[in-house]
Amino acid sequence: MSSDQELRELICTFATANDFLGIVPEDLHLLALGGSDRRFYRVPAKNKTCIAMVSSPSNDEQQTWLDINQFLESCSIAVPDIYAHDSEQSIMLVEDAGNMSLYHALQAEKNREVKLELYKRSLVFLAEMQVRATPRMLSCACLSTRHFDYAAFRAETDYFVRSFLQEYCRMEVPAELADEFHQLALILSNEKTEFMHRDFQSQNIHLIGDQIKIIDFQSATAGPPHYDLVSLLKDAYVVLSTSERELLIQYYLETRNKLGSPVYDPVAFTHTFHLCGLQRNMQALAAFSFLGTHKKKTHFYSHIPTALGYLEEAVHTINNYPCLKATISIIRKQIKPQPKT
Repeated sequence: MSSDQELRELICTFATANDFLGIVPEDLHLLALGGSDRRFYRVPAKNKTCIAMVSSPSNDEQQTWLDINQFLESCSIAVPDIYAHDSEQSIMLVEDAGNMSLYHALQAEKNREVKLELYKRSLVFLAEMQVRATPRMLSCACLSTRHFDYAAFRAETDYFVRSFLQEYCRMEVPAELADEFHQLALILSNEKTEFMHRDFQSQNIHLIGDQIKIIDFQSATAGPPHYDLVSLLKDAYVVLSTSERELLIQYYLETRNKLGSPVYDPVAFTHTFHLCGLQRNMQALAAFSFLGTHKKKTHFYSHIPTALGYLEEAVHTINNYPCLKATISIIRKQIKPQPKT
């Protein structure tokens, strides 16, 4: 990717050519970088701002983002508007979703009931997205061939072993873990699949007035609906109590029923939710470790205790993973839980 100054000049030229006039490189504000290698700049204008998304020309992530954006919009799912894009330069101008993510709203809000209402709004959005998008996934070229299958689940647990256990924790990995991860992947890959955002967590859910819009959906695929639900309700960025989570799972199930897509066995659904919790939080621990160790984004390390806490909770809820449970017990002696707020 080009230098920051070169990118700023490229964005200004592109923005000016698309009626965002009078922009100079110094006007652009580089937004905080998440886990992606893409860069995001806020572009000022007289009446509104927009976001410039720039990625490496060798990476097709931006075209995938564009295709899935258009697909979700066709399903009446709120995503950022697209103002202009140039596939050769891998640059795109899109609607500014603002700074108020669900994460920021939850951090600022002290009232428990208001926080729960924010979650409920997000759960309605999730259920509607799953119900509306799932029947039409074959109409989107990049989604029609994507499936979160056995290999994908095993890739996540291999990532956990490599990036978290071996590189971050510096531990020798018990051989028995491979069989437990094999069994977990078999179970989850046999679940009925729906549209899956794959990173439906509080920082990717933006509040614009009374509306919710989602970002970072370029990894969307077909997978078990529990995965997105657990990404929100066992989110390492925001901690929910067990009772709050149970209340919100029930609300989600009621919402699906109202949408005409009921879950007929809530007990089995909740069990699979906890299995997806194992899977998702292992993926999160791997990502936090990798981003800190290899990308030098060390602020991600601060989320490891919370993700480990969720993983510890799950293995005590589900009794079929004794080796993983013992492994987490060893790690817990080194990584202390975050104090509850």
